[in-house]
Amino acid sequence: MIGNSNAPWINFAAKNYGLATNYFGVTHPSQPNYIAATSGSTNGVIDDSDITINVPNIVDQLEAHSKTWKGYMQSLSLCNGNLLASSCGNQLYERKHDPFVSYADVQNNPARMANIVDFSQFSTDLANNKVPNFSWISPDQCHDMHGRGALASDPCSFSNEQLLISAGDKFLRNTVGAIMNSNTWQNSNSVILIAWDESDFPFSDTSGCCDATPGGGHVVTLAIPSENDTERTSKVAYNHYSLLATIESAWKLGCLKFTCDTVNVKPMSDLVGQNG
Repeated sequence: MIGNSNAPWINFAAKNYGLATNYFGVTHPSQPNYIAATSGSTNGVIDDSDITINVPNIVDQLEAHSKTWKGYMQSLSLCNGNLLASSCGNQLYERKHDPFVSYADVQNNPARMANIVDFSQFSTDLANNKVPNFSWISPDQCHDMHGRGALASDPCSFSNEQLLISAGDKFLRNTVGAIMNSNTWQNSNSVILIAWDESDFPFSDTSGCCDATPGGGHVVTLAIPSENDTERTSKVAYNHYSLLATIESAWKLGCLKFTCDTVNVKPMSDLVGQNG
């Protein structure tokens, strides 16, 4: 990704904002990484199958500390209100990239389920200054560089890797630009964290750190704090547990599973600041 001419915004961000050069996924494939980033462990999840797990998670932490939250899922609207759908719109939306819906105490709580919305709601919330304290954004598979099963002529086909990278880069440029130009961003102490779940298929990279070895391989991770968005680079070993620990530390939410291991799992304070 770094140095790829089809990702100009990502490379701009890597040179001008915060870049974690030693950040790893926790495992392969996608879904366990999403669970790890929101519950502090893969919690027995080993694949992308639809799951329901009854474990403490970041939603519990946020609500216990009076923090608001939403999960913005691109193309979720194609599921026609079925938040438990596995896949919608010819693999545009994939449940495996929506961690919140897999937690039993979210599934069984209508108020919590109402916080999982289509990504189109994000621009409305920005414009109305109604962005929650914690926002999670999952692009659809045409904009997360993953792609979907399609004819090779479809620019979103798995086979069109460079077109997918370009589409994902544009999604990030537009989304981050909208955030940074908003009143919410300019009048708050906020951080944008951008991470990939795992290294590329066929998963030959199992490098890892921080209580996850073997891991999910080396990935690009960017950090943009609103109070100090100047260039900074970190060589500290981080992974998705570190990302969760960063959020927990900022709001004093406590810890979950591996984020409680303060020896091996550190918050990304050198990238977001002590008060990020």
